[in-house]
Amino acid sequence: MWKWQIGPHAYSLKKYDIQSDADKIRYIHEEITKVNTNLILPIEPYSNPYMIKQPWIESGRKVQFNKAQDRIKSLDLLHQLHDTRKQIDWQKSPYFQEINLIRKWTHRLEKWERYEKFLHKTLGPSKTQKITQLARTSLAQLSPISNKKLTILHGDVVHHNFVRDNKDRIYLIDFDLACLGPAEVELILWSHRVLPHYNYDLPTLIREHPSLRKVDWSYLLFPNELMREWLYASTLSDVQLRLFLPKLKAFTDKALLKMPQLWDDYKRLK
Repeated sequence: MWKWQIGPHAYSLKKYDIQSDADKIRYIHEEITKVNTNLILPIEPYSNPYMIKQPWIESGRKVQFNKAQDRIKSLDLLHQLHDTRKQIDWQKSPYFQEINLIRKWTHRLEKWERYEKFLHKTLGPSKTQKITQLARTSLAQLSPISNKKLTILHGDVVHHNFVRDNKDRIYLIDFDLACLGPAEVELILWSHRVLPHYNYDLPTLIREHPSLRKVDWSYLLFPNELMREWLYASTLSDVQLRLFLPKLKAFTDKALLKMPQLWDDYKRLK
């Protein structure tokens, strides 16, 4: 991705290796624009079919999940995205695969176990085993989520994919991982992202976001963020890893400390 400055105007230019990937992004924007222009940044005309051109948003304008208002606005944006299924038949598109969260997390656990040597060296055998056991126990009690109401899912609800313009309007960007699935799946993945900012306090999360009452909370017990971050760490160079590890270990220690209370809250509330 590049920043392209033309006089007072700045744009982002993103090049895709495969034209169908760029076509997917154009298709999503064209369809959403028909029903809700407040969800996304516009795509500007560009001659190269492998390129996507959009207005540039400075990094400082990205949403921060540690801010209550940003959490509220980002979740509302996801609800609006999912509600487009009422006007758009996303299932007719050839661009989307259907997500299966249990299968995805089963594969993540398999990959986690393949990286045991790296994890024992960097995380330690005890904590590695603790996370492994949490994942196995969680997966064993999950029930499949009904797929009767499929919609488009953004697919990557990390905070920097929600951006605000100079008028404080929030938009979704980067639909590269967009897929089909029940809206509940994306609410679960968003909840995983924000739970650390609630100190893993499930009652507070639900109280502040009543729409999450319809979520199967057992899915919030899977140590998704821990596993994702440590598997990401396995891809870093030695220099990058040394810089990343202190923050990751602090995050891990806090999560493992709070997980028992999260499980207790789930049992009490279900």
